[in-house]
Amino acid sequence: MTLVFPSPPRAGAASQAQERPRKGETTRAAIVEAALAVARREGLEGLTIGLLAEALGMSKSGVFAHFGSREDLQLAVLREYAVRFVEEVLRPAVELERGLPRLQAMLENWLRLLARELEQGCLMISGACEYDDRPGVLRDAMVAIVTGWKLELLRAIDAAKNAGHLRAKVESRQLVFEIYGLMLALHQDARLLRSADSVKRARAGLGRLIDDARVRPTTRRGGKLNRSSRKSAGAETPSARTRRPHSS
Repeated sequence: MTLVFPSPPRAGAASQAQERPRKGETTRAAIVEAALAVARREGLEGLTIGLLAEALGMSKSGVFAHFGSREDLQLAVLREYAVRFVEEVLRPAVELERGLPRLQAMLENWLRLLARELEQGCLMISGACEYDDRPGVLRDAMVAIVTGWKLELLRAIDAAKNAGHLRAKVESRQLVFEIYGLMLALHQDARLLRSADSVKRARAGLGRLIDDARVRPTTRRGGKLNRSSRKSAGAETPSARTRRPHSS
């Protein structure tokens, strides 16, 4: 239950991390925490060793002792973001029943997280904009995070279809596309246009998408309408036919 993420690009950096004394883990965690806050505000490209050292009251060499390069620091920030995303959005949902309850929880958890991130900045969305046309390990990392999350959504939708909660004919990938589109619209409406009702509108849009994909009660048993449904649809019951006057 983790978002896919590529391994560090350099074996040397990984071996240095393994050899780092355990007493340095607390300092490293503090650096990543501060770097995550800076990256949310300034973007990953706005994150520099010098800026971070100044914010933490450390020397540049002190920061470099924990990260071999600025790129390694940026990757560490993305990994931490992915871990927190899983813990806040995916893990609580997995505790629920497979199918529609789990899918709805994933969407609501994601919406709540994004609503909080609108002030801080969402790395999964802003980072995608930063690296959409910049080849390299950071772009690969962003692609892995976004692709991994979309795959989790796809699995949840397919599970809801298998459970009979969503219609079998629902095109799962199209539904993921539309869900993601709503979240992107929310981010732009709130961050760029400063719309006060963007979260409310996104929640309404998500609800409509899921409602349109639901299996209707009148079609859950072999596609046959039950008696009450026939009445509501205008179908005549035998008693109604006997009461109907014959034409002359």
